Amino acid sequence: MLINDACKKSNLTKKAVEYYEAKGLISPEILENGYRDYSEADILTLKEISVLRKCGISVTDIKNILCSKNKSAALAKCKYVTEIRLQRLQTIQQCMDNLIRSYDVEREFDYLQAHDENLLTIKERLVLAFPGNYGLFLSLHFGRFLDGIIDTDEKRKAYNEIINYLDDLELHMPPELSEYLEEIFTLNERLDVVQLENTTNKAMAEMLNNTENYLSQHHQDIEEYHAYLKSGEFLNSPIATMQKKLRDFQKQSGYYERLVNNMKVLSPHYAEYLAEIETANEQFFRAFPQSKEIYDLN
Repeated sequence: MLINDACKKSNLTKKAVEYYEAKGLISPEILENGYRDYSEADILTLKEISVLRKCGISVTDIKNILCSKNKSAALAKCKYVTEIRLQRLQTIQQCMDNLIRSYDVEREFDYLQAHDENLLTIKERLVLAFPGNYGLFLSLHFGRFLDGIIDTDEKRKAYNEIINYLDDLELHMPPELSEYLEEIFTLNERLDVVQLENTTNKAMAEMLNNTENYLSQHHQDIEEYHAYLKSGEFLNSPIATMQKKLRDFQKQSGYYERLVNNMKVLSPHYAEYLAEIETANEQFFRAFPQSKEIYDLN
């Protein structure tokens, strides 16, 4: 069908249809006379674009969603970033409302310091820096601890180091690892990243609350898991290969030195959390002394 009919069916203007074509979102067939021939598939795509645009999603993000093999996961990533930006906007709107009621700059200066948008920036940058929804998983994980403000030079330096680390990530990410993380965290339709992070956090909290009891209750499961980690089935598997690539990437990119250590400076809450994990690890290695060799090898 010609563009006039395509516009009627999709309820879009001619300029909009031409714009989406120019951006590579649709590719209608070009006839010998130079007219575009829009297929039913093109109309479905235009309707999809229209819905996503009305949800406030940018054309760039729409293109990523259209190309994704798991559109729901790609959309979940956009939604999370939108929620972060809405938090930032709500803070600004509240500040404006406060100033309208009473123009007290000192009060609003303190208010904005207590609602530091830089911490929201870290959440957003984490989402966008890693492939697939792995960034969403990390942002949810670290985001739980970004509840303070940047009120010292040391914290400001830590914040800048984290942003620099995220800027440099692409230089250290091998293509095959990027594809693996994309597959695990985005293409897997059964994997709900938000639920995964919540489940992981709940299990960690249970373990930290009473490590000795947790290790006792799960002793058999842990032993069986260790046996699997030492088996040829695991050691020769693609998962083991990719886990090693992920560890190598973390070492080369400075994941612990540049991200984790600076997160500890930025968030005392996170520093306390890691201290609890370290204490739990000591109990774990006492209960399973052979495990240290396993994890050193892996």
